[in-house]
Amino acid sequence: MSPDLHLARRSFPARVADLGFAVELPADWIVHEIEAVDTDFSDPTAMAALAAVVAPHAAIVFAAAARPGFDDGTLDDWAGYLLRENGLAVRASGRAVVAEVSAVVGEATQDSEVGELLVRFAFFEDGGRLVNLALTAPIVLADAVRDAWFAVLRTFRLAAPRGAGPASAAPAAPSSPTEASAPVGFAAFALAVDAATLAPEDPTNANLRARGVGLVPNVLATDDGGRRATVAAGAIVARFDVPYGWHVIDDGRRVLVFEPSGRMQIHLDRLARAGRDDDRILDAIEREMRREWPAAEFVRVESGGLRALGARNLRDGSQPLEQYHILRAVDPTAALRARVTATPETATDACNLAELVLGSCDFGAVAPPEPAADADAEPRGADGPPWWGEALALEAADRCDAAEEHIRTSLPHSGSTESIAELYRLRMRRLLATGDRVGAIAAFRRAADAMRYFASLATSGGEGMARSLERDEFRARLVAEFGGDPDAAGA
Repeated sequence: MSPDLHLARRSFPARVADLGFAVELPADWIVHEIEAVDTDFSDPTAMAALAAVVAPHAAIVFAAAARPGFDDGTLDDWAGYLLRENGLAVRASGRAVVAEVSAVVGEATQDSEVGELLVRFAFFEDGGRLVNLALTAPIVLADAVRDAWFAVLRTFRLAAPRGAGPASAAPAAPSSPTEASAPVGFAAFALAVDAATLAPEDPTNANLRARGVGLVPNVLATDDGGRRATVAAGAIVARFDVPYGWHVIDDGRRVLVFEPSGRMQIHLDRLARAGRDDDRILDAIEREMRREWPAAEFVRVESGGLRALGARNLRDGSQPLEQYHILRAVDPTAALRARVTATPETATDACNLAELVLGSCDFGAVAPPEPAADADAEPRGADGPPWWGEALALEAADRCDAAEEHIRTSLPHSGSTESIAELYRLRMRRLLATGDRVGAIAAFRRAADAMRYFASLATSGGEGMARSLERDEFRARLVAEFGGDPDAAGA
């Protein structure tokens, strides 16, 4: 959560159709009075305003509106129609849970007199009432209020909910009574009837690709009966199964598995054993996490032969989170880690799915690459991938801009930002060892800035929470290795 966003619960009385609601918004945002007008709902694009709240010093607006639901069509149809009719160009959309019902959420752009705007939107249906939430900001300020939007999605609640109708529901799979009453395996986690969310042209996937976040792995097989797909991911050199309706993105360093609501996500990456067993690897992860969250509660568990570390009492702003690191052996030199980040109410389901994903992994098709260094390993040297050794050589020659460009060229996705952060972390350590404290402080700041940018590239609530945790863990490590925070007051 951005440190500038101090959230407060705000309540809004019903203006039409008994649609009062409460939601968390930045405490200093200003509620605007809305003129009482009769809305002509015979116009299919007309919506009645429920609330308008603006930031005090910028053209940033949270708005809520509603209209009667349409007579036919689906929630996706309604949302797409209203967005098009209002001149918005959708760049990503998907499903989420808002106000405890299924919603269509996404991002769109719109031209205006003050320049291009980014509009984050949500549409859901409750008791025949179509509700629209939106957070609009100039494109240059959109990242600054991303966390405020995630808070809206998490906390919006109607004062008098009536329940969603059939048009709001995500597509359900035709199934026998037995299948419907007791889905098992991957089917229990499926959110769709096909593998459409694994298609490169899916709007969410296309947006992630355009932003350089990563690519969808190749789909090798689909199983409609089991509602799962088999994908091949180069980052972990394995094939594995995922439930229908989930997204998978490979950024070359790790694989992200996430569902549209953003409440659960799983990162898969390889860790070097370096002679360590599972417990020693988990010890290293726990030490790193304790630096950032000294109040966290840690627990070790074993399930189905898999060792895991759990961390509770984590927070991203006002949102409580839990994180689990589950290990599966790849070979004597490496382990595959599933890092699960979820809200407390979804953590058990997320871990159960992670176990299924790990259990389905097949490493036999290709030989594994050099395993990536983990949080407790020594810094990577020139014996790593060629591009990394070349980048280190440029940094050692104080050609940092050239080193950054070389990394971006070698890794044309968001993994490059993490590698740049790592480059400056190593530079900080090197300069500290030579007594160059001023240079080390500059490297500290560039490493921290790179990880802040990495976190800002998230496009969903769950991804944002996970990347925020990574950012905070990384900065805690910088502080520990520097011997204090050079940007702290009085440092």
